[in-house]
Amino acid sequence: MQVCSPVRPGVLLLLGLLAGCAASPDWRSDVVDRDPRDARCLERLAAFDAAVAEAGVTDAGAARVAGFPYLRTDRLLASLGDELDTDAAFADWVTRMRGLDAEARAIEAANLPAAGRDPLPTRPGAEPAEAVHACAERLMQRELLAGVGSGPARERLRAAVEAPDHYRTWRRALGLYPLTRLGLAIGYNRWKAGHLDTFEASFATMPAEAPLVRYAPPSGQPRDADAAARWLREAPRSPLGFVELEREALLRLAAYHAPVFLVETRSHDDRFGAPYWFAGPEGPLPRVDTTRPVADVRLSHTRFEGELLPQLVYILWFPARSRQGALDLLGGRLDGLVWRITLDERGRPLIHDSIHPCGCYHLFFPVPPLERVEVAADADLREAPLTPSEAPRLVAGQRLAVRLAAVSHYVENLGLADSHIGVAETRRYALKAASAPPDHGRRSLALPGGGRRSLYGPDGLVPHTERLERFLLWPSGILSPGAMRQWGTHATVFVGRRHFDDPRLFEAAFERPASALAATRQDAVP
Repeated sequence: MQVCSPVRPGVLLLLGLLAGCAASPDWRSDVVDRDPRDARCLERLAAFDAAVAEAGVTDAGAARVAGFPYLRTDRLLASLGDELDTDAAFADWVTRMRGLDAEARAIEAANLPAAGRDPLPTRPGAEPAEAVHACAERLMQRELLAGVGSGPARERLRAAVEAPDHYRTWRRALGLYPLTRLGLAIGYNRWKAGHLDTFEASFATMPAEAPLVRYAPPSGQPRDADAAARWLREAPRSPLGFVELEREALLRLAAYHAPVFLVETRSHDDRFGAPYWFAGPEGPLPRVDTTRPVADVRLSHTRFEGELLPQLVYILWFPARSRQGALDLLGGRLDGLVWRITLDERGRPLIHDSIHPCGCYHLFFPVPPLERVEVAADADLREAPLTPSEAPRLVAGQRLAVRLAAVSHYVENLGLADSHIGVAETRRYALKAASAPPDHGRRSLALPGGGRRSLYGPDGLVPHTERLERFLLWPSGILSPGAMRQWGTHATVFVGRRHFDDPRLFEAAFERPASALAATRQDAVP
């Protein structure tokens, strides 16, 4: 892991001045001239960003908005910019971008070393993030919501908010992508041919190549679909339609829908747990504490058939994908699984999908009557949404079970958790909200020698998790293919372009029959 040098005051001042210039476009000048406090706020934000950049602790989960240093966006919020037809919707949009920035700054401040924190202006005893948060709130109110600059600033904001793109076009150009994508497509098709036949087997009787360990979610939640739907129905909604769940309500809903994981276990690397920093000989290294099985949980949303639907995202971390030889292209430190459940208007599973934390192996499992429909990528070299099987439609207290392979941790099959499958061991895993301090979804972990640092670097990658495959797959345009990466930075195909959190990901390739859609909306969660 990179060890950052102490912040030099001269460098910090220079970076702060440059950042202040970059963050102060001409349209702000009338606001700044009227109240010098606005200018001081911009300088304070710039100094904070300079210290964070110098220390190498910038959070990569959300993209900055050019000209608005107190806002950050994700792909979903960027997609809503042209559909804000009321002041309430606009205010919801802006405050959510402010929330992304506030969360990131709180994490960045927690991860700043003392040398980076000391020069920052703040009140005695206060945290560095408090001062920039107050300034950011002031600027947002004055410039966008109720202040003197709100008119022209709103239009400039709409134009400035762009969905982040985690493909490097210049890499594709340098790698002669129009030609090399042929090899990428051949490799992908070979992987499909060699690893999807497990979905054709009976879930209850398919053989295991290693002892199975059963991981069950937290107990105590009633297996009552009506109750789970009511939790969502009674949850408040924002003007844009976002479901608002307090942390405990999120964990309760996540526990209800959480799958059972059946993991073929050949070694310690096949047991999932909590990442932490370990004191290595040349600096901190990421490891996983497998004595505490845990899944990080976050609430996200997607757009589908004119609705904003909630999603539950479960992230598992394994210590490694065990190397199978010196030239193993795929093995390396840390591995995992990201399992996502998109809920329909009634709060019932609509579709499940999964990736590994590298963004690889994206699989879709629609719940009937949702159907995969033909897309343009089915007829060319691009990677179309891969749907190896449907997910079972759960009834009467049933729970989904997900079977994972040893070593690769590939999803091998789906079935019912009450299937009579022999296991060598049963463990129960905990759920941890990704927003919960002090870890914030592994974005601020304790360092062995004191201080804190995110599991993810400023580029969104987990240090020391690079794979040898990056030397073959770099023409895809993805930074360090195979390395573990942060939520919000997952590019998921090598041929074509697709992101895991694309807000219209499912609309492009799945639909419900008209009769099923009408029945669902008749009893919809408002």
